[in-house]
Amino acid sequence: MRGSFTTGNRGRPQEATAFRLRARGSEGYCPTMGTVVVGVDGSVGGAAALQWAAREARLRRWQLRVVMAWGLLDQHQANPGMAFDPKYGAVEARAALDALVAQAIGEEAAADVEPRPVCDLPARALLEAAAGASLLVVGARGLGGFHGLLIGSVSQHCLRHASCPVAVVHRSEGAAPTGAEAGRIVVGIDGSAAARRALEWALDEARARTAALDVVYAWHLPHEARVPVATLGMEPDLLEDAARVTLDEAVDGQDTGGLSSPLNRVLAYGRPTPSILERADGADLVVVGSRGRGGFSGLLLGSVSQQVAHHATCPVVVIPHER
Repeated sequence: MRGSFTTGNRGRPQEATAFRLRARGSEGYCPTMGTVVVGVDGSVGGAAALQWAAREARLRRWQLRVVMAWGLLDQHQANPGMAFDPKYGAVEARAALDALVAQAIGEEAAADVEPRPVCDLPARALLEAAAGASLLVVGARGLGGFHGLLIGSVSQHCLRHASCPVAVVHRSEGAAPTGAEAGRIVVGIDGSAAARRALEWALDEARARTAALDVVYAWHLPHEARVPVATLGMEPDLLEDAARVTLDEAVDGQDTGGLSSPLNRVLAYGRPTPSILERADGADLVVVGSRGRGGFSGLLLGSVSQQVAHHATCPVVVIPHER
């Protein structure tokens, strides 16, 4: 079996779809109106998510909406160390949110932010604020939960239920360089409709960042192949050729104009999750569909997208399936 390989771009233009957030063309990225929603809670992870979201908003020229959930028993203070305030309310919450934003991205950038303190549970506040948004950004873990968790309950809830793409930012990724973007984006595909939308989103992001783009398709022998696959009527080379056709059809069906460099087609032998994670080593962003061809149709979040979001060392954007 012949491992993975990459080839250049052989794309051709197609009509735009609902997930395409720009006007297509060969002259680069053309932004349209949009909104990035990000949740903060005073944690290091929340600050990293805000820094990453601010950078994304600048790239896409989108509005940035910063959400902080609060309650009488869930107080955030403008001055750390302040005691419990029995009269805590909307005024105090807004002051705390303004302080968190200014501390994370600076007062100048904070002036262009839409602050939204919400008296509600965090997950519900974020999902409602993100209704109709272009992107929801969450930290992998906030203040609550167990320290051993790679992704907290709020982030997981958003991944499962958001109607827009969700970016999960691990705490070390917020303060990324803000100069010339470039870098490398990895997108995993499997021939499903969700993967097609993920590829469309990744192409837009690559244009906005002038980044290189790796399109990864993983293939493997069936579970049943505990005996020589030839006895099952399956030849490994034929399976690999079929996988290559699926990869080529997915890429050739997209408009790849405007990229700073030809995209790389990566055909990897192995399971999807480790194949994507291996390729994502050193990348700046990973994009996956929320649920692909495998698993149960009733699942809102597939195992591959969940594992990639948990274990990737760079930010991960999960594109929702059609509902």
